[in-house]
Formats: sequence, structure tokens, C-alpha cells
Amino acid sequence: MNPITFLRILFILVFITSAKAQVTNVYVNPTCQKFLGNVSDLNRAIYFNIHNSTNDADMDSLMKQYNVNKGRMFWGPFADAKSKTKQVGKYPFSNNRKVKTAYKVTQNIATAHPRDAFVSGMDTKKAAKWAVEYYTHHVNERPAFFEPMNEPFVHAKDFHDGGWDPVKQAKTKKQMAELFAECGKAFHKAPALANIKVVGYSSAWPSMELKNFEHWNNNMKMFMDTAGEHMDAFATHLYDGINVEGQDNIRSGSNTEAILDLIEAYSFIKWNKIKPHAITEYGAIEKGYAPEYSDAKSIQTVRSINHILFSLLDREDRMLISIPFITGKATWHINEKNNYQPYQAVLWRPLSIKKTSDPNKPLLSDWKFTSRIHFYDLWKDVKGKRVDIHSSNPDIQTQAFLHEKMLYVALSNLDEKEQSIELQLDSTVSKIKKVTTKGLKIFDHDEPVFYTEKSKEAPNNITLLPHETVILAYEFESKINFTSKKKVINTYSKTYLEEIKANTPIDFTFSNTPVGKGQATLKMGIGRKHDKSKKPTVYINDTKVKVPDNWKGYDQASRDDFFGVIEIPFATSLLKKETKVSITFPDETGKISSVIIQTALND
Repeated sequence: MNPITFLRILFILVFITSAKAQVTNVYVNPTCQKFLGNVSDLNRAIYFNIHNSTNDADMDSLMKQYNVNKGRMFWGPFADAKSKTKQVGKYPFSNNRKVKTAYKVTQNIATAHPRDAFVSGMDTKKAAKWAVEYYTHHVNERPAFFEPMNEPFVHAKDFHDGGWDPVKQAKTKKQMAELFAECGKAFHKAPALANIKVVGYSSAWPSMELKNFEHWNNNMKMFMDTAGEHMDAFATHLYDGINVEGQDNIRSGSNTEAILDLIEAYSFIKWNKIKPHAITEYGAIEKGYAPEYSDAKSIQTVRSINHILFSLLDREDRMLISIPFITGKATWHINEKNNYQPYQAVLWRPLSIKKTSDPNKPLLSDWKFTSRIHFYDLWKDVKGKRVDIHSSNPDIQTQAFLHEKMLYVALSNLDEKEQSIELQLDSTVSKIKKVTTKGLKIFDHDEPVFYTEKSKEAPNNITLLPHETVILAYEFESKINFTSKKKVINTYSKTYLEEIKANTPIDFTFSNTPVGKGQATLKMGIGRKHDKSKKPTVYINDTKVKVPDNWKGYDQASRDDFFGVIEIPFATSLLKKETKVSITFPDETGKISSVIIQTALND
């Protein structure tokens, strides 16, 4: 063999090996029921909602045809009081009669802009007392969730004079947190409102890692210390892009995981339990588009909604509600000032706009879905109990649900590159009748492509474009029965937010760790500068484990710091009832924000 021929063969072999290495393997076992804690059934009311609470024929049709729920609204006790008294902090009390029977509630989150709810130096106890009276005596329909203010801390500067002042800023935020605390106390003491959950603080900008986690200490931690005892859930807003202020983030993937894990870790330390999440807004803030409506512009947020949804679905045992930021018709935005363009987040837009003598009140009709309907198109049929599913690549997100003869397998590509997937379905299940594949391809400037394909055979290979999401619906000839169970449990340490020092072990102890056969993962949250190591030396019960080079989503290079979770798989044989983890970085600075052991063991 001559040298040139040899080199060609070597090149081909290297290419084939490299190509195979890039293939993601996804394995699904429909006969193994998966539990998140004690939760297996998909509760669509937690996830498939719209940021809208109005009632009209279009909304009723959406809820019925797409299995979608309400919602969120900017109205409640404080906005109502301001409309009547013309002054924030003044309330039209009229009825002190006690009601001992709990009222029914409808799924909705009631909130208010801070300017309608807060004023510096206000009597927060009086405000909470009015909120209780309002929902006890002044309305016929009560929301399941009360969020006293929306995104208050980014508006704290609006409530003091003299420009930016960190002392005044901190004082205002503390007063805002106290309003949440007093509302929580008052609602929990009112038997009539026992079915209303009080949530907060609706963090608009959860960049916890900024200034070596000073942002965490001054915002969410302060809120948890001040009001957390009286909250039913902690509200956070997760956006790709710039939400109100701050740097341009892509929170999808490892950053979302780090934010929520940090909140959970501190909740466990403070109360010895995980208080749930309420993600009262999430999505993306698109930029670089013309002000006029286009399908390409409208759909941008849906790629982020899908990615974040996959993360939230993995937390159903500690999730009260989540609302993708897809609004209703937002008729208030369609006026002369806005060139009669629809609000960027709407699900409907009017094809007919007739101007009137009032530039703020045109006649609107012939409503049509925007391209955001494809989110609901994609997910409308998904239901059932969770089943065991694994991905060899953290950038390929997975979910799977079984309902009688139907198996739903959802896949989403977090990567900026096309991904090839080998999909393996456990062979013990009954014969497949047909497979329906629904997919959504989203491009930066071209119209999205939503497609549906049907086949009598299950696909073995799937290629996903960057950020593409697909849902495969397998229909079997007979009902699938579960023959095994797997339970996912998260175990938390009593230490968190540990300073990283070069070549110095940081130890974490986990009590009552589940042991058995299955899978185990160490979820390590870190906040560091980009030139610092993300690959420490890790020991689990004195055995060294391999730390991967990959994590969910992008490298975060566009952000000031890396703040994300790196998932480290390890053998379940290393687990003990009391498990010790030691982590050593080769360089200084930054923090380990949280360390959680996640087990998925055969039950």
C-alpha cells in the first residue's frame, strides 16, 4: 500500500469515527414508569397556559381545541384601589365581615405594576388587609395565585429621588419584600382565601452570579429571608435576551438550571424543604427586527419557550405554575402611537383595522393567529404518565409520556449546530400501528416551518436543525402496561455558595441519599469568569469521577461570567446513605453555587 492510499484510508476512518462520536443516542423504555418524587402524570395546567385572562369566543376556542389554560392578568386589589381612591396606599375599606368557608378559585395569576401597588413608606399591613377584603367581598371570581407586584426590584429606583443610590435602593427593595410578606401572612390567616397561593417576587433579572453573587444576596436571598416564610412559591422570570435591563443572556439550558437549583438549595438550607417555583413569565426578548409584525419575528420566542419548558417539565414535583409569555390580543397596544401594530407577544392579530375619531380605539376584527400558535400546535396532544428516557448528549433535551396506546416522545436541540440522533425504542413493547411526527423549525429571519409527517414505521434516525423541536406520537396496536418503575429524587446539602480557592477541596455532605440501581448525576452549579476552569477534580465517597466537557446549551461566552450547571454522571454503586462529595478547582475565584445529587433509581 502506498503512503497516499494509506493516508486516505486513515482519513476516512478518522472521519467515520468522528461522525459516529457526534451522534446522540436516545433510549426510550415505554414500559418503565418514571416518577419525579411522587409525580408521574403530566399536569397540563402547570405548563400549557397563556398569559391572558380575557373571555371571548377566540379564547374559549383556544382553551378547548388546544387544551390550554389561563393565565395571568394585571389587575387586582391594588390597581382597583388606585382606580377608586386615585392614590396608591389608600384603600376603600367597607366590609370587615369574616368568611370561614374557602372560596373556589380559577386558574389565573393576579398581579400589578409596582406603580399601582407600592409607594415608599407605605403601610404594608394595611395594604395586605385591603387585599384580603378585596378577594373576600369585592369580586365574584378569585385567582388561584396572587402576585402582589410584577418585577418590583427593577423598578425600585422609581421610588426615590437623586438618581442611583445603593442605600436607598436596598431600603426600597426591603419595603417591597415586606409588602409580599404581609400579603402572605394575611392570606394564610384568612380561611376564605385558603385556596389562593401567594407568590413572589417575580424576579425580572435573575443574574444571581453578578459581582460574585452580590446580586443574589441583595435580591432573591434578601427576599427569601424577608418574605420567603410566607410565600407559597418563588416567582422567577426566565428570558433569553434582555428583560427590562441587564446583559444579553441566553438562559435556556445550564443557566436556567443554575438559577433554579440555587433557589432550591437555599430553600432546603433555610426550611429543610424545597418551596416550589412559579415561573410567571418566560420566553425570549427578540431584537434586530423591524417594528412591523412578521411571522419570523413573532416565532423567535418559541424556540426559547420550548427549551425552557423541557427544564421546567423536569421539576413538576416542585412547580406550581408556569406561564409562557404569549399574550392574548392586547388591544391596548393597537393605536396610532404604535402605528396600529400588534404587541410583540400576542397570539392573535387583527387583519381588519378601521381607524376612528379616537386614535386609541380603532375597530378591530378578523382576528388571526400569529406564528406563536405553533407552540400550542406542537404540544396540544401530549399527555399521560412519564416514562424512562435517556439522552447521551445534554444538548438534546428529552421528555416522554405514555397514555394507553399512545407514546409521546419530545426532543429539542439546544445546540447551535445540527444534531443527528439515533432513537432506540425498547423492543419489548407491542407492535406499532403508526407514528406521527410534528416538528417546528425556527430560523432567524425566514418564516418558521411547522410540519406533520406520518409513517407506519418508527424512525431510527432523526436529524434536528439548531433549536428544532419535534414530538413523535407512537400509536401501538394495544395498550402498553408498565412493568417497572424509576423514581427521580434530588438530594441537597446544607452548604452552598462556597468560595473557590485554588487546589483547596470543597466538601459537601448529603444525608439520606437514596441508594440502588439506576442512574446518578451530580449537578454542580458554578459562577466563574470565562478564563477559569469548569473541570474540577471530583470525588464521590473517595472515588474520583470523570467531569464532562459539555453541558446544556451554549458556552455563555457572550455573558460577563459563566453561571450554569454542569451535570456529572457517576455510578450508583458509589452512593451511600451519607454521601460525601469533594470538589477541587486548580485556580482561584468564583463560587460553587449549588451541588445536588440527582438519582433515578429502580423502584
